[in-house]
Amino acid sequence: MQHSHYDMETRKNSTCPVERTLYILRDVWTFMILRDLCTESRGFNQLKKSVEGISSRMLSEKLKFLEEEGILNRKVSESRPVRVTYDLTEKGQSLSTVVESMRTWGESWIGSNSENCDN
Repeated sequence: MQHSHYDMETRKNSTCPVERTLYILRDVWTFMILRDLCTESRGFNQLKKSVEGISSRMLSEKLKFLEEEGILNRKVSESRPVRVTYDLTEKGQSLSTVVESMRTWGESWIGSNSENCDN
């Protein structure tokens, strides 16, 4: 485990753009959250339902991390009941090309069909 932590810390502080990107986009949960936010802002429960298999705790951690990295915005409504929604920042929106490239690659090379995706 310590080796893996070391690798993440190395990537976090790396000046290499590929390593730094890997640090931010390091897991399937991150990509699934991005996939969902590429099309529209969503609330926590919408994301929880769409990102099948993610625990509430893990989703909270991922959303907080992506907010800290400037990938998404967390918006709290003034209405009652209070509603929290998430949407992509300009930096996050620029990742939509990465998500779309992954979708296209999957359709071409592993026979996946985007109709099976939640968005």
